[in-house]
Amino acid sequence: MTNHTSPPQPQSWTDPRSRDAWERSGWLWTGLFLLGLFLGLIFAFQDETLPANMLRWAVGLSVLLGIWHLGAVYLIRHVGHYRENLPFALIYISGLVVLWFGLIRIDPAFYVTQMGLWSQAFIVLPIAWASGFALLIFALNFYQQTIGIGVAPDWSAALLWLGLTGIGILFGYWIHTIIIQSVERKALIQQLEETRAELARSERAAGISAERQRLAHEIHDTLAQGFISIIMHLEAAEQALEEGLPTTKRHLGQARQTARESLEQARRVVNDLRPEVLESAPFDEAVRRVVTDWSAGSGVTAVFTRTGDCYPLHPAVEVTLLRAAQEALSNVRKHAQAGNVQATLSYLGDVVILDVQDDGVGFTIGEGGGETAVSGGFGLVAMRQRAEQMGGELLIESEPGEGTTVAVSIPLSVSRKPLSVNREP
Repeated sequence: MTNHTSPPQPQSWTDPRSRDAWERSGWLWTGLFLLGLFLGLIFAFQDETLPANMLRWAVGLSVLLGIWHLGAVYLIRHVGHYRENLPFALIYISGLVVLWFGLIRIDPAFYVTQMGLWSQAFIVLPIAWASGFALLIFALNFYQQTIGIGVAPDWSAALLWLGLTGIGILFGYWIHTIIIQSVERKALIQQLEETRAELARSERAAGISAERQRLAHEIHDTLAQGFISIIMHLEAAEQALEEGLPTTKRHLGQARQTARESLEQARRVVNDLRPEVLESAPFDEAVRRVVTDWSAGSGVTAVFTRTGDCYPLHPAVEVTLLRAAQEALSNVRKHAQAGNVQATLSYLGDVVILDVQDDGVGFTIGEGGGETAVSGGFGLVAMRQRAEQMGGELLIESEPGEGTTVAVSIPLSVSRKPLSVNREP
């Protein structure tokens, strides 16, 4: 129980939740101390040889001793634990010893109070100081039982008392060891909690960074490209004013169409931050609603089908599959020239699959930029990245004139267990 010279930290003592196990058991040792004091008073009242005035002195000193102890317990909640303030601890124990010695000078019944006195010394003081006070208490005991009452010293009795003092010091070492272990355990728990908090902050910062990067890609590949296209068409329209009205109208019409598509992309970016459709309906119904709304807006017949028993998915998995459906349908509208679309959500034995199939013009994968050309610079690439984050994959099947099928599959083991991925708000 070494002494620390660092400033006391009252908050670590006053907050019950932050106390170590030894601090929380302090009331037991206070109870032991007060019990010894009470027993000493009881025995003193039963001593018929004790004069009345001395009995009053015994009562007064006992009350003072109890107040001294309880006052110290109160003060440590404001100045820090005894272990953090050696001068305070020395004054406290010295006061206990002086008052106790005054009591045994009045009546030997107060020897019983030592059982609380010893424990207090070894609880509040470093082990070397506590051992010194133990020897002091032995000396006071020996003095009071010999010279203090006019009796010649009995050295055999002195050796007996010294042996008992040695046993008491060993008991004090045991108390000291328990306190040290309790304090170290408390420090370890605090360190683990701080480490966990730091890890949480790091993960939060990494998630924010990843989300910013995703938004940067989204804006760059959609809005920025759209604005560039609008500027080019407007500049071409300005140059075409000299060529004739039809050419100018054509460029303005293309600029208008690009602006509308960019507005739609902007709405996609905003909606991507908070997929409200997942909050207002079960996942399969949310996908059905997306397909139905898309069909109504595009004029293309679209049918949604669910197969297998529906079960809860991780929110990140639901977002991934929902975005895949939205992106696949968007590509159908922009590129496929399809008349019919079939969207299917399949709950299989070990995997969940979402596929979107159209009967449009199709394309040859790898030609003209491959997937990137079809996706407008981001869509299928982002879809593939999201699927891979979930441990899944994106599959595309297409042939010119044969339509296109886009399928996203995520393993069942991944979709049901907690994931360490960036969850969208």
